[in-house]
Amino acid sequence: MACLWRSKRIGVRATIAFLCLFFTVVSKTGATGRTIDFHPANVPAAATSKKTVEQTEQMSWDNTGKQEVRVGLFLKQRTMLVSSDKGFSLIDEKSGKVLSNIAPNSAIKLEEKQGGILLDGKLLLTESFRLVPKTKEGIFMLGTKHYHGMMMVRLHGTNFDIINIVELEDYVNGVLPEEMPSSWPAEALKAQAVAARTYGLRNRLRHKTEDYSVCATTHCQIYGGIDVETAATREAVAATSGEVLFYANKPAEALFHSDSGGMTESSEAVWGNAVPYLLPVKEDVLGTGAWQQTFSEERIAEKLAGKGVSIGRLKKIELSPLVIGKGRGDRSVSGRVLRVVFYGAQGSITLTGSEVRSLFGLKSTLFDIRWEKKFDGKGQVIISGFGNGHGIGLSQYGAKNLAKRMKYTDILAHYYPGTTLRRLK
Repeated sequence: MACLWRSKRIGVRATIAFLCLFFTVVSKTGATGRTIDFHPANVPAAATSKKTVEQTEQMSWDNTGKQEVRVGLFLKQRTMLVSSDKGFSLIDEKSGKVLSNIAPNSAIKLEEKQGGILLDGKLLLTESFRLVPKTKEGIFMLGTKHYHGMMMVRLHGTNFDIINIVELEDYVNGVLPEEMPSSWPAEALKAQAVAARTYGLRNRLRHKTEDYSVCATTHCQIYGGIDVETAATREAVAATSGEVLFYANKPAEALFHSDSGGMTESSEAVWGNAVPYLLPVKEDVLGTGAWQQTFSEERIAEKLAGKGVSIGRLKKIELSPLVIGKGRGDRSVSGRVLRVVFYGAQGSITLTGSEVRSLFGLKSTLFDIRWEKKFDGKGQVIISGFGNGHGIGLSQYGAKNLAKRMKYTDILAHYYPGTTLRRLK
């Protein structure tokens, strides 16, 4: 998912590629416990576009009850030291044959060489095998890091991937402290735990062609294994154990970001795909996370030329003033930029807000542009804005603030209206 809180040790994450067509879905009989309807009682449900319905109908879910996640942990490796406190076995993926048994706390060296994998210098005649702990409680040490579950090693030409096959709750324990500071309020941590768990289930086929579910980076969710866990984050995961957001009997797209700046955004405004529960919602505090960047006229022209259009000397920038929560022709309902027009001596170019954000390295599309002349006659362009991230779904800073007066269920209802919270079997 997507601007992480790591930029100030607090950012999105999410972050996140959007709306894969191969998500997974649990039926009503696959969830138990309390059900909370997050749709406001006096607000009608948002209309679902034809495109959204068609996407929803293409989604499928492996409802086997086996809740585990395959994490692309160490990719394109040439060598790796592995050990386990309980000992483990190397088992061939195809035949199920035990290739080797490793004693507790004994390290082995896996190494790629000439299109094969060496185990302590001995060639393994297989392209894929699992490292299975002797007991369920066994902990793997890969390099200097520790992980639950089992490992799969897959050879790919001149390198190999190590995939962590881990139970869902252990996965969430390894994600939560990476996506939100453990010092934050408990209710905010619980809300983030539910979002992370929902994301893990929703995207279990995201990296299907690469033989794992999700990666361990900001492309999906950052996953740090056992070493990043804290007492506070483990408590938040345990308190929400098995709880997942659903919409129309499918895991919801629980996107999140660092800071909305005062109002979140709809998925349709950002990516053109309407999702009924990813709608603009106002925060308690407007104008959060203020930031500013300054560019010379020349630098602006250079950047624009990089888009393939040379407009020459800058003459005019067309963008309406920012008012958070007020839309215009060139701004969305939340005030985020939809388009900006740059005029120069040799022509003009129109860019979307997302293109401007990417081109100039801005934190969000909730920004204003001011062009002014300096005392030496040279011009400069000042871009100032609020928030951090795409602005869709849960705002982490917003959740932190809401946690002062709300339970995590209410925080989730605020950011994902119309979804339902269920507990898996």
